[in-house]
Amino acid sequence: MTYRLGVDVGGTFTDLVVYDVGGDRLEFAKTPSTPANQTAGVTLGLQQLIDRLRIPPSEITFFIHGTTVATNTLLERKGARTALIVTAGFRDVLQIGRQDRPRLYNWRIRRPEPLVPRHLSFEVRERVLHTGEILAPLNFQDVQAVVEQLRAAEVEAVAVCLLHAYANPVHEQAVGMALAEALPDLTVSLSSDVLPEFKEYERASTTTINAYVGPVMRRYLRELQRAIAEVGTRSDVHIMQSNGGVMGVATAIEKPVHTVFSGPAAGVIGSVALATQAGEPNTISVDMGGTSFDICLSYQGEVRRTQETEIEGLPVKVPMVDVHTLGAGGGSVAWIDAGGALCVGPQSAGADPGPACYCRGGSEATVTDANLMLGRLNPAGFLGGQMALDVEQARKVVDDRIARPLGLSVEEAAEGIIRVVNATMIKGVRVVSVGKGYDPREFCLVAFGGAGPLHAAELAAELDIPRVVVPIAPGLTSALGLLMADMRHDYVRTVLRLGDESAGGELGRRYAEMEAEALAQMDREGLARDDVTLIRLADVRYRGQGYELEVPVSGARFGTTHLAEMAECFHQAHQRLYGYLRPEHPVEIVNLRVTALSKLPQPLLTAGPIDGTTNPRGALKEQRQVYFHQRFIPTPIYDRSRLNSGDAVAGPAIIEQLDSTTVVWPGQRARVDAYRNLILERREP
Repeated sequence: MTYRLGVDVGGTFTDLVVYDVGGDRLEFAKTPSTPANQTAGVTLGLQQLIDRLRIPPSEITFFIHGTTVATNTLLERKGARTALIVTAGFRDVLQIGRQDRPRLYNWRIRRPEPLVPRHLSFEVRERVLHTGEILAPLNFQDVQAVVEQLRAAEVEAVAVCLLHAYANPVHEQAVGMALAEALPDLTVSLSSDVLPEFKEYERASTTTINAYVGPVMRRYLRELQRAIAEVGTRSDVHIMQSNGGVMGVATAIEKPVHTVFSGPAAGVIGSVALATQAGEPNTISVDMGGTSFDICLSYQGEVRRTQETEIEGLPVKVPMVDVHTLGAGGGSVAWIDAGGALCVGPQSAGADPGPACYCRGGSEATVTDANLMLGRLNPAGFLGGQMALDVEQARKVVDDRIARPLGLSVEEAAEGIIRVVNATMIKGVRVVSVGKGYDPREFCLVAFGGAGPLHAAELAAELDIPRVVVPIAPGLTSALGLLMADMRHDYVRTVLRLGDESAGGELGRRYAEMEAEALAQMDREGLARDDVTLIRLADVRYRGQGYELEVPVSGARFGTTHLAEMAECFHQAHQRLYGYLRPEHPVEIVNLRVTALSKLPQPLLTAGPIDGTTNPRGALKEQRQVYFHQRFIPTPIYDRSRLNSGDAVAGPAIIEQLDSTTVVWPGQRARVDAYRNLILERREP
């Protein structure tokens, strides 16, 4: 027998899903995260799974990991001491940035401090033009001087970002070789390797982030490799990328910037796969964990991706799943601002100390404390009974921190906390749907994460979303998504050419170069050429525009016909997004892109029989007083593991399971579909 294991580390819990390939069976586990050393939480959960299921460790042949190490390193500013090498005259590229203002009317706005202070930015004389022509050769005396300055500064990592290196990387490569020879222990990131694309500030920022998190990521992944090998597994470590694809550990160490949004990407991949299987191709995925609330829209089964985002005000220009993240999780702290208004988040109690009801020293009122007080969480049955929650401690902090200062009853204060955090989440859902031209009424809401199903029914009602899908293991959907991902690598080259007939030969050569690089990478990952699919894309704009649209490019060879097809695709995309097109205006090809995909073995969730009965009585556990509509109501509590396909539960009701709790409001019903998903809908009048 062989097993495939997915492990997702969140802010509060570490989730594990193991897939028995021979028996076509999934098993789940959940253990508290260990922020000080994530490896400890991963190995603890792995050992618990092995002991409980009696799995020989040597039969775990595939290990994939969604990690927040790079993200946390950036957020906490705990990365390596990093330097930057630039072309003479560009020392302040990170300090100057762009001239936009994050908040237009805030005169006191302060930009985030660059990861590299100015005294660690060094210049070398050289100049490459945007065409790739060398205007001034690299001055090697400058390079040697910088080497000595780096040695004296005792830096751990260095980012090299020379002007127009995307067009001709020869000078960057020479600097990299000199650094490797003189300072072999230094982590070196070249912009021509990390992001061979124009836009100087974004390229410098992304390369700097790669260097900054590199040593931390390398130490973590080496330690993780050692730890799982000691347990006895036969698999190397594979990592989820921000783009929703899988990469090997060597690539993750070389380009850790591609893991900055690793965890959220896995959840989106898993939720979209499960919803599509259940007949819902249009989805708004919401992942509510202990720290954050992640939202992603998928239309016709296609996950929306983007090429650029920001984290703490720092541009990150790598392909990624288009996730909108809010500081709204179960551990989000409720507080009162200077004007006396109730606020929730973005501060979080995290995993340590966690919400007050965890009894680990937490002293702030959180969303989890409010849900527990309102009867929506089982104080004795959290995590399947593995963890007890203290209702009185939750009541005390909500009373001390919120109720008494605002002159409210403790129940009113708890309900207020839920309403405020819901309003934040509803605003976020509107950003990715209405704000992008999509009508939420044409989508279903896929709610996962440990806290997602607690709030999903209220969110859907407010947004007029007709259905909510709660996957079979909502608290572990991100870990399950890891096992549903494909091996994926993305490549980009800036060309900046008008889409005329003269461009065809050059573009064809550039695509061929990227495809050769992609196939070589897949070969290093152990994948055969016949198993790899290559997809061509291009970023196109009207000449004079500052932003591009991504369009598909068909055909194995590139010629005049493909240029015409590309231009037509761009015109149509521009019409669809902006409401007009200008076919008479020259079209400019900015970037060429290649995506390499290879399918990996994935769990096959099969539909079960529905016998026509809708009687959930066998799953009824007890009754509990639960707060709905400003009063406590006797509410039936169901065990989800005992609900069968076809069962239907009328609200009000609470449905409990190991990894999450689903709240069914009065006027709603929850039914179990053939794939064991819960489908929440309004009840017929």
